[in-house]
Amino acid sequence: MVVLLFYVWKDPFKVIWHYDSFYDSEKKISFPLNKDYVSTTTYENQYKTEHYDSFIFGNSRSIIYGIDEWKKYIPVESKAYHFDASAETIYGICKKIEYIDSKGEKLNNVLLIVDHMILNRAESLDGHLFVISPQLTSYENTANFHLQFLKTFYNYKFFPGYIEYTITGKIKPYMTKATLDEEHFLYDKRTNEMRYTIVDKEIEEGKFYTPERMKVFYKRDTVQNYAPQVIKERQKELLNTIATIFKKQGTNYKIIINPLYDQKKLNEDDIAYLIKLFGKETVYDFSGINDITNDYRNYYESSHYRPQVAKKIMKEIYTQ
Repeated sequence: MVVLLFYVWKDPFKVIWHYDSFYDSEKKISFPLNKDYVSTTTYENQYKTEHYDSFIFGNSRSIIYGIDEWKKYIPVESKAYHFDASAETIYGICKKIEYIDSKGEKLNNVLLIVDHMILNRAESLDGHLFVISPQLTSYENTANFHLQFLKTFYNYKFFPGYIEYTITGKIKPYMTKATLDEEHFLYDKRTNEMRYTIVDKEIEEGKFYTPERMKVFYKRDTVQNYAPQVIKERQKELLNTIATIFKKQGTNYKIIINPLYDQKKLNEDDIAYLIKLFGKETVYDFSGINDITNDYRNYYESSHYRPQVAKKIMKEIYTQ
């Protein structure tokens, strides 16, 4: 009971008490948060005053689509917001779009940043970093949501490091593997945008791609491989819900298939379905072997591409 009260008091994952901002750009160390909850709660706290009408949906790969860059291509008066989540699902994206629409808010402009992994996930994931926010399920998953965080807090990999760091304020190597997050980024609460400026500066100075970091850039096949088909009946239901809301709202939307380092092309049947449902003029496939995915310098590591790629993509899809 004492440990539980301590957990509620300290609220290490920021899911119990109210916070004006979930991140502090001045701090170099933090405890990993559930980005779905951060995005949803920040929106909930601000939408009545900000009146957002333009949204970028996707997983962590979508955060490099800068709001300022996007606003070059949408009406200047647009109020844009990053509504992303870690390991996002098509279920989660659908719930976010339904959530905004249910509040009578506008979806004038949308960037939908997806890949075969997002499209494959038609239900909420478990795990404290990935479980969907209760607000998006009409609070039906509240018990399971908080259970995920309690399980992590009591986990032997997290708890000792958390207690030691809380008491001493000193970082030890074992803590960064399971307890602390050392990634430093700039955060804009109004748009929910995160920018990893320090990493980009290291790349510009030629200091980032060390031999150790280069190890993640494995050799790819020169023959085009395809991801398995993932859009099945449940996915179609979710995608149809999204399309219906877009049509109702008259949304100006673009669907971008991520250019992943693995160079797997989105399955042809999946692409065909997206085009049939949303229209050929709105679906842009950057997956597979191409000039973006061929160059490792377009990536931080083998999972996330860089802002320069997002700029290139936005320019191409809005000006062609």
